[in-house]
Amino acid sequence: MNPRTPVPLEDAPLIISTDIGGDPDDAITLALAAMTEPNLQLVVTADELPDGRRSTLARHLLDLMGREDVLVAAGATHGHSKYWAADGLVPGEPLRRGLPLYDVVRGLCEWHPTAPLRWLGIGPLTDLASLLKSDAAHDEPLGMAHRMRIWQMGGALEWRPDRAEHNFRLDPQAVHDVVTRAQDLTLVLADHTFTPVMAVDTQSPIYRMLTASHKPWARLILDHLDQWMQRFHPASMLHDPLTFAAMRGDFVAFEPGEFGLEPDGRMRPGPGHTARLSRSVDYPPFLDWVLTTLRDGTPTPHPLWNPLAGTPRTSRPEHTSAQPLDSGWS
Repeated sequence: MNPRTPVPLEDAPLIISTDIGGDPDDAITLALAAMTEPNLQLVVTADELPDGRRSTLARHLLDLMGREDVLVAAGATHGHSKYWAADGLVPGEPLRRGLPLYDVVRGLCEWHPTAPLRWLGIGPLTDLASLLKSDAAHDEPLGMAHRMRIWQMGGALEWRPDRAEHNFRLDPQAVHDVVTRAQDLTLVLADHTFTPVMAVDTQSPIYRMLTASHKPWARLILDHLDQWMQRFHPASMLHDPLTFAAMRGDFVAFEPGEFGLEPDGRMRPGPGHTARLSRSVDYPPFLDWVLTTLRDGTPTPHPLWNPLAGTPRTSRPEHTSAQPLDSGWS
């Protein structure tokens, strides 16, 4: 394709920001993306732990699925997340390499000069907020605020009105920064993801399918689910796979909405900010899609290329660790 040819949204580069290693629905999302999105080009591990274990897990899962073409970058570290349920699932020690996240994303933008960037957020918004802030302050900004098409799992208007939704609660300031700067924002609200119909437990068809599978990546996700259910909750709800499906245009209906935002990240109906907000979900076909894709799908790698250099890749992709871009990073 001529690099100046406009790129349809479904063919645009995809970046996933994930706090993989906690709730296993992140790992399930990454597996679904590895099978259905050849233009998955970067995974950023949100709420990264100090030793880089989330990025190491993401790299290992992608490698098991034959997606060595996808770059993995470790995002900002909060260092206080209690959710980790992937002990012993990755051979060897965590890997850490230094490369600013902004430079990685800039490489994607320059390699696809006429394409939007799809951003799927299934963790806290820290890294996205920092990217938008850094781009706005750059001598030669890329216009990320209007170039990015952002789908975020997070926020709630009616679910648990006494507290902010988890992804918003981890970094409320980042939420404020993103909703103020982003020009194309879609939110899949917890109002529509916290429902027992989407719970994966030991009796669910998805769990039984993983149990019967001999694929190494399926065994990893199964062991991950078992640790999660032993340590935290008896099931994993598919918040993040639903957000991924919504990004693809499936199963979720949206409508433009206005909402206010409290300092702690709680949303409330009314004026303040605008975004596309989830309105309803067709759950049965969504669950069937997850099951059949994991059972029958085949990983679809992008042709080997190096998004940083704009040249074909001839070796295994780098595992990178993003460094702070400005003093606002924690």
